[in-house]
Amino acid sequence: MFKDYKKYLLKSLEVYLFVLIFIFIIKLTGVDYFYIDSNNSLLLGISNFIDKYNINMIFDIILLVFDTYIIVSVSVKKNNLSVLISSIILTLLDIGIQLIINYYKIYYLRIPVELLLWTIFILLYDKKNYKRFIFMIIMNLLFQMISIYTRTKENINHFNNTYNEIIMNLDYIIMLIITHRICFILEGGSNLCGVEVGSFSLKKIHLKQLLKKLQRKFQSNLNKFKKKEKEEKLTIIIYIILSLLWNTLSVVLILVVAFLNDTFIECVFILTSFWLSKGKFGKAFHFNRMVTCFIVSNLSYFLLNRLTMPIGISIFVPILLGVGLSYVSSKFVKKSYKPLYRGMPLEQFEETILKVTEKDSLKYNICYDFYINKMSDVSLSFRYSYTTSGIRKIRDRINEKIKRLN
Repeated sequence: MFKDYKKYLLKSLEVYLFVLIFIFIIKLTGVDYFYIDSNNSLLLGISNFIDKYNINMIFDIILLVFDTYIIVSVSVKKNNLSVLISSIILTLLDIGIQLIINYYKIYYLRIPVELLLWTIFILLYDKKNYKRFIFMIIMNLLFQMISIYTRTKENINHFNNTYNEIIMNLDYIIMLIITHRICFILEGGSNLCGVEVGSFSLKKIHLKQLLKKLQRKFQSNLNKFKKKEKEEKLTIIIYIILSLLWNTLSVVLILVVAFLNDTFIECVFILTSFWLSKGKFGKAFHFNRMVTCFIVSNLSYFLLNRLTMPIGISIFVPILLGVGLSYVSSKFVKKSYKPLYRGMPLEQFEETILKVTEKDSLKYNICYDFYINKMSDVSLSFRYSYTTSGIRKIRDRINEKIKRLN
């Protein structure tokens, strides 16, 4: 059931970055709602313990070493003791420079000097990946600043205490762990989130391709609708209206229950994450009866609302739950995709192959020309500058991926 959970991690990361940027834009317009919850008893106890025993410096150093290790490890595509030792050395150098900057009160040099230090480090450590490293650093700083700005009620100085630091680092640590896991355990370290030089899966979102796909789907459905008889058209229109009313009622009820349980915003985040990720894992599971679907949906959201953390503590946790609901529900759908074969209908071909590769990709085009246009391997080898055995391997790999869907 969880063999392809890399899609879940990747989509959670995408949705989180999308939501974070959206909140940042809202904050720029003057809406200041997503600030830190300053009354959580558990986190207050932890922060008081840290302050009481004066271990703030140890806590900060551990966080810095962790942050540095993840960035260096992902950047140089290595995950070993050497990277850890190098990260500790780089952290200590960084702390020393920051102490000098604070002593002389030249705060405006903090970020430029830090970037220069890290750039020199990567050029000495592994200059082959310096572009990837610099991109990671810039994106890391950018999202830290966005996160601090969107989560502080007054200004950046509001962040300067142990309690707020714990909360600010919670989502950030989750994001780093998922990024590292995607890069190494799921992707073998060869790339980050599906792109050669990228960070936090941001470059995974191809907006133009998405718009084209939606446009083609809309046009195809519109053409089918035009060909139908008047009675069928009327039936479809009534069905759509009733479905919209029913779904609206369901969402309203979910939000009302969430409001009564003081989890309204958390529920909005869960719902939004579910909708944004719904198409990523295929069709969502639906019961045969709408009443059953209605009851199970409401119970599911009620349970997730009780499990989630408040937005004032974590933005990421509701997103993980919402994407998780989409992922788990898709696993109950029985899928039966037949391997590609020559002469198969175009609609069936696209429905199958788009589950394993992108539209207009090289793999798609080769399979399209072979299975739909019925071109020979020799002709394809000339067109795509591949050997005939290379063409066959591409087709075989596509069909292997299709088999794994079943």
